Amino acid sequence: MSSHPKLDFSVTPSKLIGLLDLVNSMSGRVDIARISIMLQTDVDVLLPVIDLAEAIGFLRVVDGDAELTEVGRKFVNAPPSKKKLMLREAIKNIEPFSTALKLAQKDNEFSKEELLNELDKVNFFEEESPDIERFHSFVLEWLLYTETINYSGEDKKFFKKKR
Repeated sequence: MSSHPKLDFSVTPSKLIGLLDLVNSMSGRVDIARISIMLQTDVDVLLPVIDLAEAIGFLRVVDGDAELTEVGRKFVNAPPSKKKLMLREAIKNIEPFSTALKLAQKDNEFSKEELLNELDKVNFFEEESPDIERFHSFVLEWLLYTETINYSGEDKKFFKKKR
């Protein structure tokens, strides 16, 4: 069993932010089933977003309710530029992002294949044949949204962000 949270590759930054904003608008704590009804979506679609929000410390689930943590409250009240910084900080210790950041630090650039090879070493993929393109889009969206790493579509390479 791997030691990292199971991430669903359909979870986007906008889904996470939307969920946190909704919970905040409901006094910071709301029943998960009620969220599902309000969003007119199945709970199974909602749970991966909740799982990621929990993994990064912005939300906790208590007795079937989604509740903002103190960090989560700071996040929803922050301006957009600060939200990006907070998300960048929050994901840096979560796979697959931590491995991507290590590769960027070490080599300044890396390919999708190099990232996949490194993630195989830490048994990131639990399923036999993951959807690699969906995974690539997931990683790319999060790293670009948080302005953590640059990407060249022409070279198909991730690049260390120059600060």
